[in-house]
Amino acid sequence: SYSGIDVSHHNGKINWKEVAKDSNIKFVYIKATTGSTHTDDCYAYNIKNARENGLKVGSYHFFTSYSSAHKQFENFKSVAKKSSQDLIPMVDVESSLEKWTKKQIQDSLLVFMRLCKSHYGVYPMVYSGQNVYNKYLAPRFNKFHLMLGNYNGTKPVIHGAGHYTIWQYSETGKIKGIPEKVDLSCFHKDYAVKNISMPKKKKKK
Repeated sequence: SYSGIDVSHHNGKINWKEVAKDSNIKFVYIKATTGSTHTDDCYAYNIKNARENGLKVGSYHFFTSYSSAHKQFENFKSVAKKSSQDLIPMVDVESSLEKWTKKQIQDSLLVFMRLCKSHYGVYPMVYSGQNVYNKYLAPRFNKFHLMLGNYNGTKPVIHGAGHYTIWQYSETGKIKGIPEKVDLSCFHKDYAVKNISMPKKKKKK
């Protein structure tokens, strides 16, 4: 049973009013940016309409080795406005990494994550496929929230201590209101939406 989805322009024009009727969906991650210059064509529409229909929404950035972590973060920050985020940001690390060594990937990703922490107040969740994560990022990033893809029916396992927060178990889901196939995810038993929610602002006394 799924508890969330992630979407981008690949999913077509989404009817968020229809999607919001699905009581299984506790969270939605929406693609905002790629690299240092690209913005997802549907981001503005998706985040506005998903939130207006009462869904808990976060934004994600597709990380590449074709520009610096600083430039990529500036792109993400300019698009994913802090005031529009219900959930912690997410950074997608799965391909387009060939220009960097494993150490460069890790070091650059950590720079991006620290910039996120400074601006949004929280470290982002890391998204990757199980195999890519274990090859390039484990165990250095095991302490962070992880959304890991594994589509063979078995829960993701990471090298070293710790475990995933969210398991993306299908990339061929069907949700009413979404014209194309969609990624489906569920929480690890130890986690829920509250664990990936943006921190609430402290009231001034």
